[in-house]
Amino acid sequence: MRKVAISVGGGQAAERSRCGFTLIELLVVIAIIAILASILFPVFSRARAKARQTQCQSNMHQLGLGIKMYEGDNDETMPRWSLLGGAPGSNPPGMAYSWDDQIQPYVRNRDLLFCPDNTYGRGLRSYALPRYVSGLELGLIPNHAATVVLFEKGGYPPGSWMDATGENFSQTRDQALNGPCWHNDGKDFQYLDGHTKWHHQGAGPFAEVWRTGGRPGDCEVPWVGPLGDLPPAK
Repeated sequence: MRKVAISVGGGQAAERSRCGFTLIELLVVIAIIAILASILFPVFSRARAKARQTQCQSNMHQLGLGIKMYEGDNDETMPRWSLLGGAPGSNPPGMAYSWDDQIQPYVRNRDLLFCPDNTYGRGLRSYALPRYVSGLELGLIPNHAATVVLFEKGGYPPGSWMDATGENFSQTRDQALNGPCWHNDGKDFQYLDGHTKWHHQGAGPFAEVWRTGGRPGDCEVPWVGPLGDLPPAK
């Protein structure tokens, strides 16, 4: 702040204070704001990412409840990933096709099928039913707490045959392994006992191998060697 002399009346000079910022002061303020923004923006970004992950987990939990209700009406049997064996576009009019169509009467909300962080786009079904639980009786599954019933995968619309199931937990679209995980280098998993959990890529279901000759994360048709198997009893 500086003082400025001004003339008053008959030419006499008087001194009056005038508030203002020098250029240096302004640059210092701008620098401080820039430093604070660089600190806070990553925090806000992580908070938004965590909120989207929480929304995804909520979606999966609701879908898991829909699957449980389906089981209750169908002799304690899991829905099939496809009722027609997997020919795209072959489902007759009015016939439930993929697993998400089969449980839709119980959840009544297709928005639950969309993960907000799906890297392939919005409005695409974001979850797949592992092949190793498709159409299986619950009594044949030895460890419900370790058996995945839904995992993040999908680049196609709801009701599509494509990506309705998966053979390995590392898949995020089609058959390719090691695709881009959607949540902080990991995925959300819904388990048969009802709990939902995030796992980092390389840990949890990504790394589990239940049968000799299988790959980490395999979830093929159970009891069909060398790949297919279910988590053993505790």
